[in-house]
Amino acid sequence: MFNVAIIAFPNCHASGVHGIMDFFTVANYCGRAPAGQRDPLFNCQVVTVDDQPVRGYSGAVVTPTCGRGDFEPDLIVVGSSVEAAVGAERLEQTLAPSRPLYGWLREGLARGAVLASVCTGSFVLAEAGLLEDQVATTHWRAAPLFRSRYPQLRLEEDQLLVDNGQIICAGGATAFVDLCMYLVERFASPAVALACSKMLVLDGRRMEQTPYMAFYSQKAHQDDAIRKAQTWLEQHYADALTIDEVAAVAGLGTRTFKRRFKEATGETPIGYLQHLRIEAAKHLLESSREQTARIIWSVGYEDASSFRRLFKRTVGCTMEQYRKRFSYVSPKVA
Repeated sequence: MFNVAIIAFPNCHASGVHGIMDFFTVANYCGRAPAGQRDPLFNCQVVTVDDQPVRGYSGAVVTPTCGRGDFEPDLIVVGSSVEAAVGAERLEQTLAPSRPLYGWLREGLARGAVLASVCTGSFVLAEAGLLEDQVATTHWRAAPLFRSRYPQLRLEEDQLLVDNGQIICAGGATAFVDLCMYLVERFASPAVALACSKMLVLDGRRMEQTPYMAFYSQKAHQDDAIRKAQTWLEQHYADALTIDEVAAVAGLGTRTFKRRFKEATGETPIGYLQHLRIEAAKHLLESSREQTARIIWSVGYEDASSFRRLFKRTVGCTMEQYRKRFSYVSPKVA
């Protein structure tokens, strides 16, 4: 039997905690049926810092199923918190309750337990010093905050799941499903994971969270000239532009403008403009039935092939695939 501990923190994603419990329960059923075995594959328990119930972000109460000191897990899953994805000013609300667990997590790792994080649970692993020389992922919206707080760590936010061997990180909040599928496949068998997929009516594991990402302009800086240029670009992204023209809007020389823009936003001016055009194209793909060629022209590109390559490289799928996946406009009926 494989012992699994799911850590629930205050303001956690409660459905994620309960969803992991449900998934491993289904795995026990699926694993028992074909083999005819009596004992469950997984002994899954919810734990909290002080063995007391916590209130999730939605207001739902999550109750521990055992005392943390009474359980020695083979796998520890650090759940997510919505607070950490909101911004730096509220990150402490997530991290403060987690600090008493850092020693316990380090002891578990030294004992040979596997540690896994879901979504912003990776911040807890980072704070505990467990992601040095590892590859991490987190919710795409929390990625800028993760990079600024832990510049020495390697983050691949485009990946939905990264496995370092003893430490595993999953991306967005609902990536707990992909994580569970992977863990069942790894610690039980591919056959049991497939049976779970069929029982729960799930597709195979997703590999990337790139298609779900949205571009948020970084304006939380002190450079008024660059902020002025950003605002102007957001209003004129579809125009034929040169960097010299945008630098003039900021009242700066081109070389100085490029340097200060990168320092303030983390993007080059060209990269920033490309992100604005891609986001505009994504919106039109979601909200209209406009031909893709017309969408490309409307966001400021004349070379359709070039934009299609840029879109696929940035978003992780073609424009047609993105529309099929995310469009909320019903197709025309003949």
